[in-house]
Amino acid sequence: MKSQRHSLDKSIRYPRVVFIVGTGRSGSTVLDLFLGQHPTIQSAGELCNVVKSGWVGGEFCSCGERVPLCRFWTEVRKIWEELTGAKPEDYESLRSLVEGNRRTLWKMLRNDRPEMLLLSGKEPGEFLAYAQWTAALYRAIAEVSGKTLLIDSSKNPARALALVLMDHRLDLIDLYLIHLVRDIRGFVWSQRKSFQRDERAGVAHDLSPRPVWKSALVWLFVNSISERVIARHDLERTLFLRYEDFANDTLQTSLKLASFLNIAAQPWLEMMTSHKPLQAGHVVAGNRVRMQRHINIKPDNDWQTHLTTFQKVLCWFLAGWKARQYGYTWEPVAARTTTTGGHTLAGPHYVHSPRTTLDTVATPSENQYGLHKP
Repeated sequence: MKSQRHSLDKSIRYPRVVFIVGTGRSGSTVLDLFLGQHPTIQSAGELCNVVKSGWVGGEFCSCGERVPLCRFWTEVRKIWEELTGAKPEDYESLRSLVEGNRRTLWKMLRNDRPEMLLLSGKEPGEFLAYAQWTAALYRAIAEVSGKTLLIDSSKNPARALALVLMDHRLDLIDLYLIHLVRDIRGFVWSQRKSFQRDERAGVAHDLSPRPVWKSALVWLFVNSISERVIARHDLERTLFLRYEDFANDTLQTSLKLASFLNIAAQPWLEMMTSHKPLQAGHVVAGNRVRMQRHINIKPDNDWQTHLTTFQKVLCWFLAGWKARQYGYTWEPVAARTTTTGGHTLAGPHYVHSPRTTLDTVATPSENQYGLHKP
């Protein structure tokens, strides 16, 4: 990697990356945007898609411009190409081998030596090139934004595991992992919705409804793999977070996030006190909410009235045991209202497991996930 072309300070050479891992439709875009309201944090969206969907595909940035015309991403691309000497199409080929091939995921779970990972089977060193080019993307975003913390809400557990290797074995980034989960029934209800292609509205292609049983199994599989990824990382740099806690008690969650990232919570508290909506900035890919001019954090209640009893029972039958591990119960507790500093927070509060207590920095452990850190 041609790093000599840029003279960057250590905070940019080794950017602090906050990666949100878990399933899609779990509120990651809203969490990403919320974190990005902090003056030291750059909200970047699903960076796994920025090359394919943005630089190559020309989709819209949340600023309203297509990515090839967006000044922010144009400058990021320029710096990235200077750092790597690579073409976006070449990077996308390697990225798909790492993040889109399930066999690579199993290889990474069995072997934590990046130099030994074979992707296409053609030649060694492909994973190292992927890692360097990915780190260069983070560096370029850090340089253009001037921020010390970057949010990547790609969610893909394979990408998360690759980033763990980039941190532990290659010393390319300083990685923080947030395992974001949503009530399985809320996830299933979201998957039941259909959308027609509308690029300006943030829908890149038609989305068809997914069967309840299939959504439930996807939720179970992806979150289970995410747990294994979390177990590979340093526990003090991992955080378990339920979307319902974030949406219903944003104040306390912001304090927990600030403690986790070792930054001041004041900018978030001031935003909530003034009831300012979230500003999208420059986010590529992710939920269509990113294209809205004014974004608000909303509780996740629709599934309670829109799913049939049979659908709820099917969800609980297939993955209720995992939902209970995350502190969810069959019946949500009655809504509770808390007022702090003039800011009112309301919504259903679920029975908390010890690791989801909001007044502490909750980090997964082997007892919580049933996994041992190697």
